[in-house]
Parts: sequence; structure tokens; C-alpha cells
Amino acid sequence: MIKAVLMAGGKGSRIRPLTLSRPKPMIPVANRPMIEYIVEKVKKSGYNELIVTLSYLKSQIKNLLEKDYPDMNITYSIEQKPLGTAGGVKKAAKYIDDTFFVLSGDVLVDVDLNEILHFHKKNNALATLVLTPVDNPSHFGIAVMDDENQIIKFLEKPSPQEVFSKVANTGTYILEPEILDYINTKKREVDFSQDVFPQLIKKQAGIYGYILDGYWNDVGRPKTYLQANYDVLNKKIKTKPYGKKLTEGVGRLGDIWIGKGVTLGNKVRLIGPVVIGDNCVIDENCVLGRNTVIGDNVHLEKKSTIKGSVIFPDSTIKQDSYLKDCIVDSDCTIERGSFIEKGAILGSHVHLGSYSRVRSKRSIYNSTVILPESIVDSDYPIVT
Repeated sequence: MIKAVLMAGGKGSRIRPLTLSRPKPMIPVANRPMIEYIVEKVKKSGYNELIVTLSYLKSQIKNLLEKDYPDMNITYSIEQKPLGTAGGVKKAAKYIDDTFFVLSGDVLVDVDLNEILHFHKKNNALATLVLTPVDNPSHFGIAVMDDENQIIKFLEKPSPQEVFSKVANTGTYILEPEILDYINTKKREVDFSQDVFPQLIKKQAGIYGYILDGYWNDVGRPKTYLQANYDVLNKKIKTKPYGKKLTEGVGRLGDIWIGKGVTLGNKVRLIGPVVIGDNCVIDENCVLGRNTVIGDNVHLEKKSTIKGSVIFPDSTIKQDSYLKDCIVDSDCTIERGSFIEKGAILGSHVHLGSYSRVRSKRSIYNSTVILPESIVDSDYPIVT
């Protein structure tokens, strides 16, 4: 029986501080944990057998999947130390006895799994890699294929001088069980892209590339994380944001989804697409601009303006504050008159003093207290 191996053990260090208190697959995109988008894709494609590789803060993922997907047959493979992408799959080898998918629990990809499977079987492939064109290939593995879609050249994270292709590896694979024989676990960490695929390509073992004509985002950095939220709101990925859709009217323009128990004050302006979670309070004269995501139990005090930002649950944004294209983690307090600029990211339990300003692309780590009237123009690292 065909199974899907879902890799969900990484630490997500490039998107800290969001991953200091949660594994990367649990970061919400449009108020849903990223991993849910992948599991829903597997389920809707007709597959019920899931193997999940876990390590960092594993209980959060396990609790979510057991609660929300009781009808799926899920097996967990726990890594006590980092094993790499291939090493993690090798550890789960005892559960694999047929063709299997490999998917990343921290990547958003809108792919037809059955179509790729058909391509894989038609080519009698040992491995099929889902590939996609990118503008900047330096963060990914790149590939060249021949006329029959067989990969003849592959390089992981090339330097600018090494770039020979702008077709990138999405981290989505279909593999045959025989590939497990090529994974040498004597190394501490074994990676598909660095260690396994290059040797198989040299042997012409049957490694094929499938060009994705659809959505893909590796959600590896704050910029791509914000973009993932925007793309869900703007329907670039086939999924529906959580909540009831409001009809347009006075002060309401565009697509607006709100959860249960939301209180909207007088003269609140909502310019969609916007998502508001459960039990939020939006006081009078607030403005929520395009591409804004508000998590559950958030309180926006009067005359606050939020545009293009993601606010995690249980945070309070006080009167006359202005947030633009930024990320605010859970349980934060933004005091009156504060301004958070584009690309800034605040970890959980941050207290930003009144009339403070956080400059563009700055990071403030968890539980930091910023004094009133401060200008934050450098990162605040972890306090040890």
C-alpha cells in the first residue's frame, strides 16, 4: 500500500524566533498550522497511510494530528538526533514496503499527487523529484533533465558561480523502496539532495524530474512566510481560509473571513483580503488593511491600524498603534502609539513599550521587554 512519509523534525532556525516555542510545521499560515495543508493534500488525494518523522518539540505535532485526523492511519518515527532527510526516511524503513511519497511538513505545495504518481510509474522510475522554476536558485537544489525528463545533473545550494539551472528541487518526491539500500547510515546525517540523488544520477539509476505547474513556497524566511499568508488569502493555493465570509458593505471591502465570537466596534474598516480568528475584539476606528491575518483572542484597541501583517493568538495591540507588513507572535503586548515596520518579527511574550518603533527587518526574541519610546534598530537575541 502506498504511504506518505511526512518529514516534520526540523528546527526551522532560519525563521526564528517563531520556532523557539513551536516546531516549524506548527507555524500558522492564515490561522492554520502549516502541516495541516500537507496532511489535507494527502487525505484528499485518497491516501490514508502516513508516516511522520519527528524530533524537535515533537509532542505538539503528534497532539495536533491525533486530535484532528483520527481517521488516518498515522505512524510516528522519532529521531533522537538529526539524521538528515534521507537518514530520517531510512529510520522509518520498517514501515515502508511499496512506492512512497516524501513530503515536507513545513513547505506549502499545491501538487496533484496522483498525477505525479502516474508520471513516476510510466517512467518506471526509482525516484521522481518534483521540480519548479525559481528566480534565485542559490537556496535550493538545482537540476538539468534530458529530453525524457531523466535528471542528468544535480547540485544542492549552488554558489552564484555554480548555477547551471533555475529549475529547483521542491523537496517533494516519489520513491521506490529500493532507494533505501543506497542510504548509508554510517554517516551522522544523510541528505537526499547532497548524498543520495547525486550518486544515483551518476549510476543512471532512473531519477526523473516532474515540472510542477502550481504553487510552491518553502516558507524558510520571514519574507516567504508573509508571502505564504498573502498567497492563501489571495487564493493562489487551493484552500479556503478559516471562518465565515462577510458580505461587502460600508467599511468592508474585498474578501473578509471572521471566526466565532468576533466583536467589531463602530467605524471599523476592513479592506480584504483579511482573516480574523475566533473571539477577537476590534475596537472602534481600527483599520485592517489588505493581506492581514489576526489570530484567535487578539484585542486591537481603538484607532490601531494593521496592514499586511500576521498577528498570532492572544496578543494585544493598544490604541493608536501602526503595524505594517510585520509578524507578531503569540501573547505579545504592543503598547499605545507604537510603530512596527516592514519585515520586523516579534517573538512570543514580547512587551513593546508605548510610542516605540521597531525598524524594518529587526527581530525581537521571546519574552523581551522594550522600554517606552525606544527605537529598535538592531536585533534582540535570546537572553540566556
